[in-house]
Amino acid sequence: MHRAHERLAARDELGRVLTPARPFGPIATEDVAGIGRSTVDQLFDRNNRIYSQAVSDLFPAYIIGRKGAGKTAFLISSDTDREVWRAAIDTEKVYHEMLNVLNAYRGDGLFVGQRAEIWTALFDHVAMFHAWRFFDGHDPEGKLNVLGTYLGQAADPAADASQVAERFLRQVRERVHERPGTGPTEILEGMGQDKARFADARAAMRDLLTDRGQPLVIVMDNLEELHLRLRELTPVLAGLFRAVGGIMARSPSDRPYGVQICLPSELFDQIHRIAAAADKDMQGGYLKIYWSARELLRLAGTRLHLFLRTRHPDEYDRLARAADRVDEPEPDIALLRAALPTNFRSGLGIPEDPVAYLLRHTQLLPRHLIHILNSVFSRHDRGSTPWQVTPAAILAGTRHAEHLLVTSILAAYQASYPLAGEALRRLTGRLDICFPACELHKVYNRQGIRKVSGMDFDEFLSMLFSLGVLGIRFGQTGRYNKAHFQYTFDYELGAQEEHDHLCVHPLFTRYLLERSLPQLRKAQAHATYPYGCDPQGEDYRTAFGYTVPPPRN
Repeated sequence: MHRAHERLAARDELGRVLTPARPFGPIATEDVAGIGRSTVDQLFDRNNRIYSQAVSDLFPAYIIGRKGAGKTAFLISSDTDREVWRAAIDTEKVYHEMLNVLNAYRGDGLFVGQRAEIWTALFDHVAMFHAWRFFDGHDPEGKLNVLGTYLGQAADPAADASQVAERFLRQVRERVHERPGTGPTEILEGMGQDKARFADARAAMRDLLTDRGQPLVIVMDNLEELHLRLRELTPVLAGLFRAVGGIMARSPSDRPYGVQICLPSELFDQIHRIAAAADKDMQGGYLKIYWSARELLRLAGTRLHLFLRTRHPDEYDRLARAADRVDEPEPDIALLRAALPTNFRSGLGIPEDPVAYLLRHTQLLPRHLIHILNSVFSRHDRGSTPWQVTPAAILAGTRHAEHLLVTSILAAYQASYPLAGEALRRLTGRLDICFPACELHKVYNRQGIRKVSGMDFDEFLSMLFSLGVLGIRFGQTGRYNKAHFQYTFDYELGAQEEHDHLCVHPLFTRYLLERSLPQLRKAQAHATYPYGCDPQGEDYRTAFGYTVPPPRN
């Protein structure tokens, strides 16, 4: 009876997440953060190589990914790993309180090492609360009592890690106001009471967590609006990076807990500059999130399976039988293919695989594909349904999704390229889908882009590569120009003006070439096929050595 109730509850939760307007779920993972673990287990695929690396024994200190790469999804899904304890703290609230603490010191100022001391103490407090809250029968009672006495009101089983962190920072700020000019070391030494000072509680926490042997990782999600507040938060971040570097530099036997921080790759160059000593502060390693085409399709197929099974069980059964006849080894990907038309022509009039068409319009990010699929599968163009999608729905849905995705990409790079939108508008209608690199330089000069953007040509081209607007052609077929884009590389692309051809990414084609599309169709122009998006192609991450090849069966 209990299991039946759990299944019903999970189905109800799936029904709230996977809706007719969003059959593949919301594009922001935060919108599913409140659902139960059994539902999370169904929504997030743990059989991919990203997940296996992220939860490996190495516990990389930094999870780096572009906006929409699934950094938050990693935190939510890895939280279900029973082998590791994870304590999540609310990044926005903690940054806010830490900024208040540093502002309280504004008159005297703090060095990076002093800010790191406060951050380390914050992490210690989260670990203290965890050690006290999740005690077991083998823990020495005296050490638990030290933690309970020190934490005081914070030792509330109903509290969470974020509340403990916020309370600690408010206490520090109050003590700074009470004792102006007192440094962080003296403030921390004075916290607690005679029977349990900060140093006593930290020592008890370290002993307890070390003896238990079950790893604790304190995690902080990315701040969505970090690109808008980077300058304001620079002192906060510099202290954070120094603290994490210090924690991860300790030997495993002297490290009672680990730390994992999610950061946007769009700002990673600036983050490196914020770190006072990057080689020391950014210790602990980082995992950069890259998705393969197959992993994205597996995620999408799983979501379609859950949506149809939950909301349209009869249609799901019929489509599943059709999927058995699809030449595809993975059932959920076969289900996705069975829902799409077999005959399809792109906006350029090119006959192509609809799955490849959809993937071409992403930058290999889950958010991109989920948003496009939601737009496509929720349409009713010419009788389209989520179990029998029409070609018209694919074209109209993809076109509708492109605008928001382009806007989102420009916003993510706002801190690095505040004038990117205006510079791109100067290119509108002035280039082909594929063109010699020297032609871009001519348009740059004629349109006065240096004056508008403040960038020289090399900087401008670097921006276009970073945004994923342009790639470098490396091959051709009868239908496509195959191109490398920077988002599949761990380093910057570089083009030779006199030799290379540049290609516009499909996501930006309409943005830059809307009025030229009829002429391009008439001329039978080649579409751009970004490297890595071939549903049957090699895993580019293995080809470039970014991941270890999967074991052979």
